[in-house]
Amino acid sequence: MKKILLKTWKISRWVLLSAFIILVLLLLAVEIFDRYISSEKGTRWLYNEVPYRDIKIKFTASGVRYLEIGDFDKPALLLVHGAPGSAMDWKAFAQNPDVYKKYRLLIAERPGYGGTRPKGPEKSILVQAQRVLEVLDKETQPAVVMGHSYGGPVAMVMAALAPDKITKVVGVSGQYDPDNEKTFRISYFIDFLVFKYLLPRMIWTSNVEKLSHPAALRDILPYYGQIKIPVILIHGDNDALVPYENSTFLQTHLTTENELVTVKGGDHPLQMTQPDYLREFMMELDF
Repeated sequence: MKKILLKTWKISRWVLLSAFIILVLLLLAVEIFDRYISSEKGTRWLYNEVPYRDIKIKFTASGVRYLEIGDFDKPALLLVHGAPGSAMDWKAFAQNPDVYKKYRLLIAERPGYGGTRPKGPEKSILVQAQRVLEVLDKETQPAVVMGHSYGGPVAMVMAALAPDKITKVVGVSGQYDPDNEKTFRISYFIDFLVFKYLLPRMIWTSNVEKLSHPAALRDILPYYGQIKIPVILIHGDNDALVPYENSTFLQTHLTTENELVTVKGGDHPLQMTQPDYLREFMMELDF
């Protein structure tokens, strides 16, 4: 019996050790990949299939990194990713040549992600909106802004702050309700400073945002009623991460013209799973 127990313990120990090593290697791979695509070389590799070859990589005065793709005489479509995320989120959306017949893409990386500087998380949605707005500083005509997930409320605050720079704002699978957010138990478990040095930067930043998001969303509630430009909300009714009701919640706080488009059976990452749907929708958008 003792021999069986000893053998079982040895097997279990090796299984646990192997699982731990695999986890460490996986996290290391995520960090290495994130660092690579956050570099200019990595970003250009990531977007090597985009039909428009002249891709510009720029920084705002405060350090927000963004990609500019398309002809300058076209109106800008500013894309804001969720959490975790980076310029990688919009790759599938940017690959179709038709999008450049109507838009010039500006693909921003929110504070704390990608190549944006400084590297630390930014808990305030208002500060994030103010910094991402800098991407539009040199624009000569109003832009359309589309934000996904946590980028949704950032885009809404941008619209409230700068109605002269934005003609329409689109929220995709957006998180707007501070009391209707799914938080997994592991988020609380890794909420210790030591994990800042153990986890990939994008995951640590995302977790910091996740736990501070309810308070940050309450802080910006007054801005929803200040939006004066048209708002379009796109949300899948099968969203497993951000409940669909977040978009109906936002509608109750809007005083401007707004529309909610329901994607039947749609899950959360619509910009990745249904980029053609989003692209066709944006191509038909009047502004």
